[in-house]
Amino acid sequence: MTPGSTLLPFMEDDRRLLGESGKVSVFPSQSSELYEKLLHSLPVMLMFVDGNGNVTGANQQWCDWTGYEQAELSELHQRDLMKKASHNHLKQDVYPSYFSNGKIQNENIVFVKKDGKQRDVTFSAIGYRDGAGRIERSVVVMTDMTRERAAESALRQSEERFRGSFEAAAHGIVLVSPDGYLVAGNSAFCGLLQTPESELMKHRLQSLVAEEDRPALLNNIGRLLSGEDKSCQAELRYNTMTGRTIWGLTSISVVRDSEDIVSNFVVQIVDLTNRREAEEKLKQAQKMEAVGQLTGGIAHDFNNLLQIVIGNLQLVESSIKQDETAQRRALEAMDAAKRGSQLTRQLLAFARRQSLAPEIISVNKMIEGMGHIFDRSIGGAVQLKVDLMEGAPQVSADQSQLESSLLNLAINARDAMPNGGRLTIETSPIFLDEEYAAKHNEVQPGHYVLIAVSDTGNGIADSVIDTVFEPFVTTKDVGEGSGLGLSMVYGFIKQSGGHIKIYSEKGHGTSVKMYLPRLGAADLENPSASPVILADHKAKRRLILVVEDQLEVRNVAVGMMESFGHDVLEAEDGISALGILQTNKDIDVLFTDVVMPGGMNGFDLSQAALQLNPKLKVVHASGYPKGAMIHQEEPRIKDNLIMKPYQREDLKRILDETLGENAPVPATA
Repeated sequence: MTPGSTLLPFMEDDRRLLGESGKVSVFPSQSSELYEKLLHSLPVMLMFVDGNGNVTGANQQWCDWTGYEQAELSELHQRDLMKKASHNHLKQDVYPSYFSNGKIQNENIVFVKKDGKQRDVTFSAIGYRDGAGRIERSVVVMTDMTRERAAESALRQSEERFRGSFEAAAHGIVLVSPDGYLVAGNSAFCGLLQTPESELMKHRLQSLVAEEDRPALLNNIGRLLSGEDKSCQAELRYNTMTGRTIWGLTSISVVRDSEDIVSNFVVQIVDLTNRREAEEKLKQAQKMEAVGQLTGGIAHDFNNLLQIVIGNLQLVESSIKQDETAQRRALEAMDAAKRGSQLTRQLLAFARRQSLAPEIISVNKMIEGMGHIFDRSIGGAVQLKVDLMEGAPQVSADQSQLESSLLNLAINARDAMPNGGRLTIETSPIFLDEEYAAKHNEVQPGHYVLIAVSDTGNGIADSVIDTVFEPFVTTKDVGEGSGLGLSMVYGFIKQSGGHIKIYSEKGHGTSVKMYLPRLGAADLENPSASPVILADHKAKRRLILVVEDQLEVRNVAVGMMESFGHDVLEAEDGISALGILQTNKDIDVLFTDVVMPGGMNGFDLSQAALQLNPKLKVVHASGYPKGAMIHQEEPRIKDNLIMKPYQREDLKRILDETLGENAPVPATA
């Protein structure tokens, strides 16, 4: 048998391979030997199979690759040449349509060579039918794809490893194209900017950077493009899609192709927001400490000078008793010196250098005993409300200084309500946990007595509120205050081992909260110690509408609720919230701030919302203590009120309680 002779019967039996006429005019000879040699030498693997799957022939390329001799072909069946799974795949998934259309195109199978080695091949075939229309012969073309499949597998594994590392990174990573558009971002990056990847990919990197920091970003990228630097690093601010600004330590490196053309930038971002906020708080604390040291030093020296002045005036006074005019002037000078001495005492209080005489104080009893003092101090236009906690809470402090602090705050509140209003003094038990203490360096975790003084007056502007505890800072008109009242209270509370916070809404009032360590608290239950399931997958998923005019506060609430597994809708004021409530009857809980712009407060909103949906649950949030709430006669706020700033556990508890899924919520700071 001549090489390739097994092809000849097939060629003679089916002239359709050669054209409609059975003749091939492009060749100089019509002999079968020419066709035989042609197919035998083609640089592709050809196999011929009859209608029963028996191998009837193959070209030399196929034989060389498989290891079979021409004489062995007649003993082979196609199922012997592939893995069982591949044969089953062809039989079940491919052949039914093949018998209909007569073609197979690029099916992937695993071929078994004579030596038992397995190879990945693509399998294509053309069928030829007999007079009855049955496919009786097939021409099969095979291509060895083993190397390609191995390369694809290696590439796929490499991509999977990259994607796994990319996604597992704790910091944000994003790939940026040469024209500045984001190509891919990992979960940490999307979480950092609080935006899904699909949305982020519509933006250029520089559009996400705060406008003030864009020149620094573009300058660094310019240095990378010029080859001056291979990588760069800078602290940049980013604007999230929710309106929040974050700080990110941004590292950028450039990826070039084989022709040294930039193909991508790799940008890595480490969130520095918490560190920056901590640094700002530390700077503020250091500033207050430095101001305190300076103030204390000046007050001490000034006190010495006043002592000399007062002492000499007293000596002069005794020697001019006969001169009424001179004596009167000496007394006026003495009064001025004494007032100066009072100022130095206030400065020393801020500097925490005053001499204290701490004693055990029954807080409720002390406040009750000051009732007549408050009445005389605030006048008839201001309504006084005292709301005291149950029991007889005790603290260790200088009672005269604590009384002075309360009186000072009451007078400030009176001055903030020139047309009258309500002054609320209240006490409540508070537990400040480790998470809260971590955010306030001077706080030790534990039980405290909260003494809050709240008014319904003018309120304090956001631009001023961070400085009100500093000496000589006042919100009163010129000549109406020294600016030392709040600084004195601040210094006294700090010197007593306590904590002080101020909350205010411009046009709606102010609340000053003083926290003093509670005595005998060892036997009290720690409300934060009770287990709280923060993400109970068995709990029913609820739809909550959050209404809050301050974007960052709203984002915090939304983020917490989503972490509990709830769906959340948002509104920035009461009017917008009512529009959402009218179109969505599936809302389970309305979570609303009390003080909002637009003429509709939280209680007005909840009243209107309950008319739309009587089954709606309502939770109010406010920076004011419960006793100082406006519209306090509203029955809906008896229990469903959470005070800002609230912690994640507190929010979880009050939502579960409102929905009837947990125990009552404890008090919060």
